[in-house]
Amino acid sequence: MKRLFKFSVVVLFFSLISCDSDDGFQGPEITLNIVETASGSNDLTSLVAALLKADENADSNLVGALSSPGLFTVFAPSNQAFANLLASLDGFNSLADFDTEEERALLAKILQYHVISGVAAQSGSLSDGGKIATIQGEEITVNVSGGVRITDKTGLASNVIAADILTTNGVVHIVDKVLLPQEVLDALAAEPEPTITDLVVATESLSVLKDAVIKADLAATLASEGPFTVFAPSNDAFVALLDALGDDYNSLDDFDTEAEIALLTNILLYHVIPANVMSTDLAAGAVGTALTDNSIEVIDDNGTFVIGDASDANANITAVDIMASNGTVHTIDKVLLPQEAIDFVASLQPSTITDLVVATESLSVLKDAVIKADLAATLASEGPFTVFAPSNDAFVALLDALGDDYNSLDDFDTEAEIALLTNILLYHVIPANVMSTDLAAGAVGTALTDNSIEVIDDNGTFVIGDASDANANITAVDIMASNGTVHTIDKVLLPQEAIDFVASL
Repeated sequence: MKRLFKFSVVVLFFSLISCDSDDGFQGPEITLNIVETASGSNDLTSLVAALLKADENADSNLVGALSSPGLFTVFAPSNQAFANLLASLDGFNSLADFDTEEERALLAKILQYHVISGVAAQSGSLSDGGKIATIQGEEITVNVSGGVRITDKTGLASNVIAADILTTNGVVHIVDKVLLPQEVLDALAAEPEPTITDLVVATESLSVLKDAVIKADLAATLASEGPFTVFAPSNDAFVALLDALGDDYNSLDDFDTEAEIALLTNILLYHVIPANVMSTDLAAGAVGTALTDNSIEVIDDNGTFVIGDASDANANITAVDIMASNGTVHTIDKVLLPQEAIDFVASLQPSTITDLVVATESLSVLKDAVIKADLAATLASEGPFTVFAPSNDAFVALLDALGDDYNSLDDFDTEAEIALLTNILLYHVIPANVMSTDLAAGAVGTALTDNSIEVIDDNGTFVIGDASDANANITAVDIMASNGTVHTIDKVLLPQEAIDFVASL
């Protein structure tokens, strides 16, 4: 339930129109009922829309009742009156936001409070200080000193700005404020706004964030007075983070040491601004977070704000201004990472390409080849390098092609054969950091002097060509190391000297 607030501001200053004025609805012959009359008025379109919205509930028939032959007096709120009501309601921007059965029932109570049954009371018959029962069940108070005003249970007066509009089944007076009975005031006040913790718990797309908040023991903090602004990562954002952390982190349950839980807590605090920042308050620049001495960056990206952290990737804001009693939530598509989280992620990655190859079971033959060719130190040096790393199966296929004299790398046992193996490996190395997004069709020089491989566009997919007639498929990309990048391939790339060697066998 959205809550009503700041009734005191809903005081309007309209020029009072005389209750005796002719507003254009009356004529020598009255042919329209109350609903038809309202439907024909440019200033009562919101009232008609409200009646129709309330009647979406099966037990409501306000349009039918106000079209019936019985006599009614209706104090009809103007369009501006409805606009002012909506502005005072938290979470309602239009009548369409009365979108639950409970909210439409509340709207019906509001509308019933504007209707008096059994009498067509024109302005001249209203008595000063008189109390009139409405079909909602509660009374309104009339004051006719200096113009006609109607007071509801908020204690605020509504001015009659057009009076005595006669219809076939009663009379309409247009008022400049929506009248509110005590029943509605009580209902709106009965349910407090949810806290940020409540919002996170109730939102399915933030269920992983909910689990993280509970694990980090921050639920009470985010339910406290605040105010706070939370940039809330979606479930998919957390999945992407876990993927980046590797096989040892499949869920939040894998944050199971004291240090890991402390890190998770700090990551979450990095999403919290200790102030209420609406989307309209966002401005480019650094913003301090609840993680001491750590800021996020609000970045103007061609007129749209994105959020920068200590990584190279920014977070997009996917929803804004989700209001809570103690602040605001904006949802984002990435988990924001402070520097300590970046350092932690880096510590999980093999520190060099050599370490990565050694740690990867499917590259164990390449590891043996690197050691045999005495290239381990080279691929552990500063670089940067890009390595197209042949799988174990790729080396098996090469050994099969070499014939019965080459059953394993141990059979590369002469000085010339080891030199050839070294050159084959260097042919897989580009002396630069080339991510998959950097690949483009064309020749690329390798660490084997005067030898290039060919990046080939094969119907939108890149394959790698060597001196042979068979291309290598790329099977995995962008495996990051501290000194470069590894892409795995399904074939050992062969320079011309290797082709000549195979031909000589």
